[in-house]
Amino acid sequence: MFNEITLALQIALLVAIYLFLFFAVKAISRDLSSARLAGSDEPPRIVIEEGGSAGDIDSVPVIEQVLIGRAPDCDIVLDDTFTSAHHARVYRANSAYWLEDLKSTNGTTVKGEPIVAPVNLVNNSRFMIGETTFRFVE
Repeated sequence: MFNEITLALQIALLVAIYLFLFFAVKAISRDLSSARLAGSDEPPRIVIEEGGSAGDIDSVPVIEQVLIGRAPDCDIVLDDTFTSAHHARVYRANSAYWLEDLKSTNGTTVKGEPIVAPVNLVNNSRFMIGETTFRFVE
């Protein structure tokens, strides 16, 4: 009788160890695959579609923030009289990307409407600063 109880406890312990290992490997595999996917993605970009002159720049990656305006310290410098020195910015917050007008004189528009608060950008969102049209690409 004692041997049968000992054998049952040994089998139960082996089952518990195998279950623990199964769930541990499953969790590690899930974490590695999501890390691999996150590491392979390129950052989103702001693509200059038409209008305005930004020199030789076609697109700019959005790492943390992209500043757009006429001032030389901007990430995208526009030669556009309808653009303020520091006109707008695209930034990342709370796992999303946002477009914010920086109290510019002529404003920033999304879908033809002026923005008064930061706007959440999604893939292929189009916005206009001065006479330049941009597209946000994830």
